[in-house]
Amino acid sequence: MNHRIAFASVAAALCAATSANAAPVSADATANATIVAPNQVSATRSLEFGSIARPTNSGATTVIVASAATGTATPSVSGSNGFVPTPGQARAATFRLIGTNGQTYSITTNSLSFTGASGNLTNIASETPVAASGTLNTLPSSGQDDLFIGGRFDITSTTALQTYTGTLSLTVNFN
Repeated sequence: MNHRIAFASVAAALCAATSANAAPVSADATANATIVAPNQVSATRSLEFGSIARPTNSGATTVIVASAATGTATPSVSGSNGFVPTPGQARAATFRLIGTNGQTYSITTNSLSFTGASGNLTNIASETPVAASGTLNTLPSSGQDDLFIGGRFDITSTTALQTYTGTLSLTVNFN
């Protein structure tokens, strides 16, 4: 029995010496970095209403350019008797968004205003944006998309005859 105890003690000592004298071990982990384009929004096409004939009857005429990708369009005109004398001069504004594949965003400002509109153009508003990809608030796999935004306003028989220039503002919050 003493030999067994002695053998076990020698074996334990050898194991301890072997693990203490063993070579160092190492492991590698994968490192990842994704470089993305900075989030950007830029206007690439202006909102155009074209020429609209002022109504001669009482009441308001509503003029709408829809949010659509169409290169040229004719505004819809309703109410009173205002009309579009030359069709095909209108188009929605285009804003290009650049981010990353599948990135979500929200629109925090989408507004239309005209200088000198007071008392002339009323009920001015921008339309709801339409995404070229068909999915609003999420960028497609390319990481970029175009938003088309139209607008609207009312005119009456007393609206001043002039060219109205304004601003269509878009603010996007990338998530």
